[in-house]
Amino acid sequence: MPQATTLPEFYQTTASGPALQYQVPAAVHQLPASVAAGGTASSAVISSDGYQKIALSVTSTEAGTLTLQRYLDAAGTVPQGTALQASIAAGQPALVNAIDGLPFQSVKVSVSNSGSTGANLTNLVILLQGN
Repeated sequence: MPQATTLPEFYQTTASGPALQYQVPAAVHQLPASVAAGGTASSAVISSDGYQKIALSVTSTEAGTLTLQRYLDAAGTVPQGTALQASIAAGQPALVNAIDGLPFQSVKVSVSNSGSTGANLTNLVILLQGN
């Protein structure tokens, strides 16, 4: 095994691999496949399990808003900063990234439908990633 002989060598990265990722399954986030006209659907509280970054996306048949709120506590009652949001254009993927390094234990996701008819949701991905 190689040994570091100077301080800079001690901190030198010798290998890097792929990032640890977890895609939150529907059984965990519990978001429905559709949202009523003028309505909002919210997820269950999702534990971060120590993951530090989040990428969230959805495609909706109606316009609306995609929202991600991080929480300091596991129960999802103490918000960490303001909610991150993206506008949803009908038929186009919306994306929210939480990559600012703020600590959190849990998150909630919501999808609102500002259209006059029900919105069908597809390509819903909640991806948690470690550094």
